[in-house]
Amino acid sequence: MSAGRPSYADTPDAPEKRQSQRRAVILVVDRDPNIRELESYFLNEAGYQVEFAEDGMAALDLARRLRPDIVVCEVLVPKLDGLALSRALKSDPATGHIAVLVFSILAASVRAREAGADAFLMKPLAERRLVQTVRALLAARAAARTEAAASAASSSDASPSTPSQP
Repeated sequence: MSAGRPSYADTPDAPEKRQSQRRAVILVVDRDPNIRELESYFLNEAGYQVEFAEDGMAALDLARRLRPDIVVCEVLVPKLDGLALSRALKSDPATGHIAVLVFSILAASVRAREAGADAFLMKPLAERRLVQTVRALLAARAAARTEAAASAASSSDASPSTPSQP
């Protein structure tokens, strides 16, 4: 992490470069303070706002209050593991839209998908993979919102109009 290396925030599509949009909020859930600090550094450098929770129950409460764009969670967090957290978020109508990225040293990609996770990354932490995955999840979320808005607009255009009376 040398001062001379290019930052993801220097890229033209970096989130803070788009003045018309707010910074995406990423909730990081990891039991290891060193990993949280590293994830925070990578995500802040990429232009995202980062919030933290040390356990799954705190993360669930924070996600319900903050409505982050993405929850990045380790599988092995206390009180409510990352897979149970993913299931809880996805089953709640208030949080079901939040993208979940499960991150672990365990080979748990199939279990993560079954728990509703949108993406899975193996540790060790790699800046490029983390930032690229976060960007892809945000892009997919934006595309889904655009598609839903277009669908809603086209369905209102297709509603039958009442004929005018003579």
